[in-house]
Amino acid sequence: MSQGTWLRILLALAVTAIGLALGGAIALAGTQQSAAPRGETPPTLENHLTCITATRGAERRYQLAPHLLGAVSLTETGRWSVDHRASLAWPWTVMAEGKGRYLPSKNVAIAEVKRLQARGIENIDVGCLQINLRYHADAFDDLDAAFDPATNADYAAAFLAELKGNGGAWKDAVALYHSRDEARGSAYRQKVFDIWYGQRRHLLASAEGEVLSRATAVTHAALAHTHEAHAARNRVIEAARQANRVFLAQQRALIEARERAAFEARKAKVLADWAELKRQRASRKAGKS
Repeated sequence: MSQGTWLRILLALAVTAIGLALGGAIALAGTQQSAAPRGETPPTLENHLTCITATRGAERRYQLAPHLLGAVSLTETGRWSVDHRASLAWPWTVMAEGKGRYLPSKNVAIAEVKRLQARGIENIDVGCLQINLRYHADAFDDLDAAFDPATNADYAAAFLAELKGNGGAWKDAVALYHSRDEARGSAYRQKVFDIWYGQRRHLLASAEGEVLSRATAVTHAALAHTHEAHAARNRVIEAARQANRVFLAQQRALIEARERAAFEARKAKVLADWAELKRQRASRKAGKS
């Protein structure tokens, strides 16, 4: 592959710039904890691009929001690469028994799944999008298809699109992709959206495979500083609004007190006038008799 082609591929793909990889979480309808990186095989840019290329193609075919499926893949299988200073997806990931296994090749990953199944374990997540083989038993013809990045991504994209059609919004679809439990779904959605927004800000920067340049890191720090400045300004504005609300409440209380006092004064005058009128009538009546 020529350097120009490689550069175009790199610039076409968005990757995360957030801190440590979030690890693999159980896919689709699973209930296990997120997979913890065990470091069996160091993450590589080549294998990362295998997943991201597959997710970009599936996003286009199923009309998903750009890079959203890639963010799901990174949430499911992403691991931090010290060399590239970014989270990289891993296509040969197997999740079972609460453990993430990052295997060196497709064949080794298939062998690991067969070993787990031979032990009677059915709750297994596989591939770039960590499709659960128990909850989605009919998703693939065989394990070879399950670990094929494009096939794995196509099934995930179709499922996510279906969820979006039912739920009406990507945020709802992403939460349901992970779990129908509201708390788990919301936490997972936050992880995915954190990565998704990171992808929009940071593109692969060079043909040599440097994911985030120093300039990007500086830009990220500047954005964080700007965000904090906006947050500080918003805190000042909110404090002023709160002070204004207190002042208005005090003014309303004073006005209400004045109105009550005026009413009581008018009431007292009316009663006094009526008493005087009754006295005068009684006096006149007494004088006639």
